[in-house]
Amino acid sequence: MKKFIPFLILALILTMIPPGGSSANTAAVQLGSDVLFDRFHYLIEGKKVGLITNQTGVNSQGMSTIDLLRRDRSVTLTALFAPEYGLDGKAQVGNQPEIFLHPVYGIPVYGLYGSTRQPTAEMLEHFDTLLVDLQDIGSRTYTYISTLKYAMTAAKEQGKQVIVLDRPNPLGGTIVEGPVLEKPYESFIGVDELPLAHGMTIGEIALFFNRSIGADLYVVPMQGYTRTMLYQETGLSWVPGSPHLPDLASVYGYMATGLGEGTPVTQADHFTWVGAEGIDSVKYADLMNGSLLPGVIFLPEKKEKAGGVRLHIYDPRSFNPVKTGMYALAYARQLQPFPVPLGTDKEKTLFEHVMGTSKIGPLLAQGKSPQEIVDSYAEALGKFTELRKSFLIYGDAPFIPTEAIHSQPGATLPPGTTAPAPEPGTVQPPGTTAPVPQPGMAQPPGTTAPAPQPGTSQPPGTMAPAPQPGTSQPPGTITPAPKPGTAQPPGTTAPSPKPGTAQPPGTTAPAPKPGTAQPPGATAPAPKPPVAPAPKPGEKIAYLTFDDGPSPVTPHVLDTLKKYQVKATFFIVGRHVPGNEAILKRAVAEGHAIGGHTYSHDYQVVYKSTEAFFADLEKGNQLIEKAIGTKPVLFRYPGGSTNTVSLKYQDPKRYNKQKTVMSAIKAEANKKGYIFIDWNVTNGDARSNQYTAQQALANIKQQVKSQKEIVVLMHDASTKTPTAQALPEVITFLKSKGYRFEVISPDRPTVSNVK
Repeated sequence: MKKFIPFLILALILTMIPPGGSSANTAAVQLGSDVLFDRFHYLIEGKKVGLITNQTGVNSQGMSTIDLLRRDRSVTLTALFAPEYGLDGKAQVGNQPEIFLHPVYGIPVYGLYGSTRQPTAEMLEHFDTLLVDLQDIGSRTYTYISTLKYAMTAAKEQGKQVIVLDRPNPLGGTIVEGPVLEKPYESFIGVDELPLAHGMTIGEIALFFNRSIGADLYVVPMQGYTRTMLYQETGLSWVPGSPHLPDLASVYGYMATGLGEGTPVTQADHFTWVGAEGIDSVKYADLMNGSLLPGVIFLPEKKEKAGGVRLHIYDPRSFNPVKTGMYALAYARQLQPFPVPLGTDKEKTLFEHVMGTSKIGPLLAQGKSPQEIVDSYAEALGKFTELRKSFLIYGDAPFIPTEAIHSQPGATLPPGTTAPAPEPGTVQPPGTTAPVPQPGMAQPPGTTAPAPQPGTSQPPGTMAPAPQPGTSQPPGTITPAPKPGTAQPPGTTAPSPKPGTAQPPGTTAPAPKPGTAQPPGATAPAPKPPVAPAPKPGEKIAYLTFDDGPSPVTPHVLDTLKKYQVKATFFIVGRHVPGNEAILKRAVAEGHAIGGHTYSHDYQVVYKSTEAFFADLEKGNQLIEKAIGTKPVLFRYPGGSTNTVSLKYQDPKRYNKQKTVMSAIKAEANKKGYIFIDWNVTNGDARSNQYTAQQALANIKQQVKSQKEIVVLMHDASTKTPTAQALPEVITFLKSKGYRFEVISPDRPTVSNVK
């Protein structure tokens, strides 16, 4: 019996570890791997997976992503891929094996730093999804992001999905510095047009790379991360990715001391010292300290025959590694005029590959000042900074992911459909504006598309808002027709009414008196939404509702509704509005109703307290009002009005099982004049993204009996394409059952409790 005791103890320990790999998390930031297993597990469920990782691929509790996948019985891990320095981060260059079997799991491990840097078709053939979990350091020359781009390219060629698990940029997300790489200088230490310090997480870099690759890419964001956060503030332990970068001090110093490739200027002590033979250490320190570079002090220190300085970084937040590196190079050459390695059109030097351009070398050779060298790339850096905004995920507020970010530029749509301006469901980073997308490119995640300039056409599948009175319509735009049955006030040109919307609670829009003209230049008030007539004896009404949009799926839904002359009600998640305003305007112009569905749709946020719920709801409603001109009165609770998930997230100091946050929210909603809508039929698309149009239709057929009124819950988020595909048959089926279709109106709240 005694010999079985150790096995019993091991079995007991394993049963105490949650099967998804999550455990108590005290870190301020949850990594992409945490979020994947805790919230977006459906992305890998039932799939064969390959994983690019190394020793840095651990979650916030230090658990290896390899082990988490191997313990997950719903996933098959078939292959591992290792970047530079191997799977354990200790392999030396030239000694890394091309392929070997994992000693514990018996699956192939492919090295991606030797002669094969891009996965081959044979390496990818035994799985359908490629996961990437690597800790980057924020430098263009660091080869982990090069491996990422090569892998994304191979996945695109072989039709494989890519999922990148996001991690912090240890340099933070605000320092963007250095010459921007030019195409002729692309190499494995510079695979795209990035500056030396790009200021992006590896997930944001993947989105940036995908603008030209077009892979089927998902990024699983971090939770709680902000753009200004230092790595020390994340609560995460630092795992060295390279034997040369054992700690954060070496990571911060990497570009400050390591830019002199091909020159006598070298680094030492893991990138914390920089110098060269023939340099006077004291004079060097005086020049560097006299530059007043932020966040760092330079201490004179000689190493054998070389004079140099040791970096003491006292403020990592303000420290600019690349600018510091440029000053270190320029002042070193002033003190010791060494030859600068200059290449030719046929042969580029390593120095030029590091810089990403041939323009820095001549300036250094001419003895230009450090600031003149920095100024030389300012224009290109400014252009990159604007481009970069379109691919950022995180802003100043802690990020709360509600879905994975999907990017597939250039993806083709089913025949007969019209492409919207794509917008994966992400939060707009504060203060960012997206450039106009290029032809054939999807609108990058987290961006707001600018309004088209006069004379330009709207994005395909969108309608222009009605012109203001007395203004001419820009060429190439479509003016929505006013709703039939509404009269224009004499002598005025009224904008399109907003069907399906209502005035804010407690307010009444004054109707113009018959026969009176509007004041010159005035805009006619939006009429109250039409009241759906009460069902006649024996008559049946169906209210089609769509939650969580707008998204690229919504225009396909609108196309079908227009074809079948059916009206519906859309419950909008506020964070999806920026960039999709034209879709909302189209929905309103075509007679559909609009309701709110909170801003974040995050249970942890909205169900903490009454105040938190209505702050979130109002934030979303304000964005809706900004887009369509009217604030919605209708709304739908995330999870429905009878959900129990709110019990998990309510503030235990204020609420309990008897006095719940939901009861408090409902009471406050009544006071505020809001009307909530539940449902009594659903197509089941909320349970998973792995469903078919046939399953969605079957769910509705099973639930529809002979009800007098039905409210059908469906979703039009970016992952709900099967819902749009099933909609024609859903409408046909409901018509065959004798239903007519109406929008939900605040004047007929009887449908609010049909769930």
